[in-house]
This record gives sequence, C-alpha cells and structure tokens, in this order.
Amino acid sequence: MNWDIERAPKIPIYQLIMKHITQSIQNGQLLPGEKLPSERKLATLIGVNRSTIVRVMSELEAKGIIKRQQGSGTVVNDDRWGLSQEPIVDWHQLIQTQQPDEHRRLQDKIKARLHDDTVIDAYTGELPLDLVPAFALPQSNWRDFIEADKNQDDLGYFPLRQAISTLVAQDYQFTLSVEHLMITSGGHQAIFLIVQALLNSGDAVAICQPSFLYALNLFQTAGIRLYGVPMDDQGMRLDLLETEILKHRVKLVMLNPTFQNPTGTTMSLARRKALIKLCQTYKIPIIEDDAFGLLPFDKRQNLPPLKKLDPQNVIYIGSLSKIIGSTTKIGWISAPPAVLEKLSIARQDLDLTLSIFPQVLANYALSDITFQEKLASLRAKISARMTYFFDLIGHDITCHRPAGGFYVWLKLSTDTLTKKQMDAFLGVGILCLPSFIFGDKTPAIRLNIARLNFEEITRLVETLQDLKQTGLC
Repeated sequence: MNWDIERAPKIPIYQLIMKHITQSIQNGQLLPGEKLPSERKLATLIGVNRSTIVRVMSELEAKGIIKRQQGSGTVVNDDRWGLSQEPIVDWHQLIQTQQPDEHRRLQDKIKARLHDDTVIDAYTGELPLDLVPAFALPQSNWRDFIEADKNQDDLGYFPLRQAISTLVAQDYQFTLSVEHLMITSGGHQAIFLIVQALLNSGDAVAICQPSFLYALNLFQTAGIRLYGVPMDDQGMRLDLLETEILKHRVKLVMLNPTFQNPTGTTMSLARRKALIKLCQTYKIPIIEDDAFGLLPFDKRQNLPPLKKLDPQNVIYIGSLSKIIGSTTKIGWISAPPAVLEKLSIARQDLDLTLSIFPQVLANYALSDITFQEKLASLRAKISARMTYFFDLIGHDITCHRPAGGFYVWLKLSTDTLTKKQMDAFLGVGILCLPSFIFGDKTPAIRLNIARLNFEEITRLVETLQDLKQTGLC
C-alpha cells in the first residue's frame, strides 16, 4: 500500500489523508476487513504528527468507513452500509441558515400584494387555475371514503401507491416498488419527515447553492446546518461537494437535479453518475426531490432520476402538487423498508395524520384514462409560455432557459441585489423572489413563468426592459 500523500495548497493535510484512504478502499487497494497500520506507524510513513492521524481515524470511524477494535487495531469496515446507520457527529465551522428578519418582511410585503389585480404574480410557486388539468370525479358518497380507508395502512392508500408506481414506470421506465412507497401530504411533508427521522440537531446537509431549501424554516427549527455547494451549467459542483464532505462530515446530500428550484438547471447524466459514485465512496445517502420531474418540455430528452441509477442509496421524493394543484397535497417517498418504517413512526409520533380524501381524489386523477393526454397538454402549454418569454426577452437580459418546470432564473446586470432594487420591482408590480432568499449573493431573481398568461408575460418583459434602462435590472 502506497502512503505517499500528494500535497495540495490550501487543503489541510488531514483531509488529503482521509481522501487517500477512502479512494484506496474504493479502488480495491484496501479491502474490507483489512488491517491498517498503527497510528504511530502511519504518522511515520506519511510524515505527519500522530495527532493528525488520530483526527483522520476519528473522522473515518464516525463516517463508518473504518472500525476500531480494541486489541485488534483499526480495520476497513466490512459491514454492508445501510441508510439507517447514525454515525456520531462532531460539528465545527458550520454555516447559519437562519433567515434574517428582512427576508420575512420582504415576503410579507410580497404576499400583501397578491390580491392586487394589477400586479404580475411571478412569485407564487404553483399553477394558475386555467392550467390545472380538469379531471371528472365519479359519483361517490361518504361511505365510499369510509370503505376506501380500509385500504390505507401506515404507508398510505394502497390503490394510490399502485397508481404512482404505474405513473413513474410510464414516464421514467423504471419501477418504484409499491412496498417501498409511502404517501405524504405533499413534498414538503416528505422533507420534514426525513429531517425529523434521519437527522439530529447539529447534523450537516449539503445542498445546492442557490436552493429553495434555504427558504424552509424546518431546517432551522430542527437545528440542521445547511452547506451550500455552488453549481455550474451541469448542476452541483462535485469537487466543492467533496470539500464540504471532508470538512464537515456531511450526513446527507439533498438536491433536486431535474429543473432545479430556483435556477431551472438540469444535472447532466455524467454529473449524476459521478455524484452517485462520490456519495457511495463516502457512504452518504442522497435525498432526491423530483417535484418537477414530470414536467419536461421534451420527453425525449428526459434524464433518469438518481433513484433509477442507484435504487439502494437514494431516497426519492415525488409530488403531484405541481400538476393537480397544491390543495390536494399529495407527495411520496420511495426508500428501503427500514427507512420507511422509521419515517412512518415519526409521522405517528408527530400526529401527522394522512387524510383519505386527497388520496382518493389523487387516485381518481391518476386513474383517469385521459391523464397522460392532459399531462402532455400541460407540458405543451407551459413550454409555449416559456418560448414566448424567451422570444420577447432577447439577449439583453441574461436568463437560464430551463428544459422543463416553472421557473426562470434571471441574472441582473448590477453588482449587487439591494433592498432598493426589490422595492423597485414591487413598485412596478413585479412579484418575484430574490436570490438571497435562496442562500445566494449573486444578483438574480426567480420568476414563475408558468403562472403568467401571454399578456402578463408581455407586460413583464416590457417592465424588465424599462428597469434595465434605469440600471435597476
């Protein structure tokens, strides 16, 4: 075994040693159960202080990569890694996720304008009523719902779980086992249950930067520390993710790789595979939020979800809220049975009952013979609005053009995004969310183009162009 560690500027030596050992296990140079040299001998071989090796071994043991056995020394962990493991965590150099008061004040000011018919609502994160597919409901009475409730267990309404499994098979050509599916009251409840059941106060989670997850108070309430990893045009940068993993003992990676919120970026296939390999190397589960995955503008360009690429180590979150409206609040989690059991117990402990009514209604929608036709029509209508927006906006204003979903990420030409600029947007009637809400200092705003009709899009673009002339956009 080669213990020559290639030094790198600005990277602590203990991180380089951790990476070297982890990669040696990954490529087979160190085998499961193989004994490592003593701490004193390793310090001599590498040419560092023994205290450095002690820190390396403590970090690797906490992550479950090695095992220390009294009287036998240190060996490579030969246990099969499972999502239910709870490594001991020692937290340091953590970022704060608390939202400053001005963030909440800004959103309150935006919400106060929502009932004003003159504003352009590119803020609300759901479809307008005219785009929500209309599904006919069969005649039913109260007893039908009582009877349906008999088909519900701790994981939810069984016929709906079957319908979701069929939907995913049709759109992604892979199977989510009904036994591994749990219905939730929307995608946010799914995230909440994962935080409550799989994380402890002080745990670290790596997310994209920017990310809608920064705007969720549930992380702050639970004492979870978020580490933002910048993105490029292919998604989360894995070199920077690995740095965060080595520095902060990241316990979960949580992201939405398809039509990312707020940027609309879609992670490339190569980056998806590399992300999975990296997380397998460090034995870190991935939480994949696929809220917009059913809304590509061109299904021929669909990329496989992370769950399809690595079924065992990815917890998958889906949602119908972006298609049939948020009032129904139906989401789901696909995970190993041991994880679902833990999530189910957490839901019971928190008394988060799952009503049979929205589940039956969602099952009616998915069972409608016109569902796929109406879903295709919805995709086409949103795509038409996106095309119209980009045809009008031209090249004067920089926007990322998404391949699906609702959002456009518009970058401002100014050096910063100030309160004066946000007041200017509100003043001219544009309701939107600024980049700092999503944990990013880059001057940009998120626009929900799917929510706007063609007349509103025209007004939006004209107003943005006027603001650009004044130097505010």
